[in-house]
Amino acid sequence: MGNLMITEKKKILRHSIAELKSRYDFQWKCDTSHRILQHLENLDLFKSANTVLIYHALPDEVQTSQFLERWFGKKRIVLPLVVGDDMVLKEFSPDKIVPGYKGIPEPSFEALTVNPNEVELAVIPGVAFDQDCYRLGRGKGFYDRLIPFLKAPLVGLAFDFQIVDKVPVEIFDRKLDMVVTESALFE
Repeated sequence: MGNLMITEKKKILRHSIAELKSRYDFQWKCDTSHRILQHLENLDLFKSANTVLIYHALPDEVQTSQFLERWFGKKRIVLPLVVGDDMVLKEFSPDKIVPGYKGIPEPSFEALTVNPNEVELAVIPGVAFDQDCYRLGRGKGFYDRLIPFLKAPLVGLAFDFQIVDKVPVEIFDRKLDMVVTESALFE
């Protein structure tokens, strides 16, 4: 009976520690994301762009929801939407958002469609580092569809620890024009 009590206490303690760590990680990611987005907003490239493509990040990427909230109404924000094998660009509007991949918000079909040539800057919240180049890192299929018709500069966002190649880099990868992290601005 004594061993069972100790085992249960260990389980409770492990669960509590994991929960605390999860909360800390979330707060750290939010704070760091805020500083990275401030770097981005200070770039001339960002200031001069009226139509900016960005998307809601996956959990381990720089959190872009802050950006969407802060810049809605100040810039024209464009989100990518995968429809079958095609990529469609939709104008961001808080009332035209639905849960998508892994519950990540994405534009509904009713949102206004945007011509890819109108995008003046594309912001990528997840990147990988491979040899001497920063590269797109969210997933080959996603970028195979998104990148070919974008002519806008690509600016990656990354937490410092993501600069190590955590994300698989495949044969297709257009190089990023720039990467913004909390500690430095890489060109």
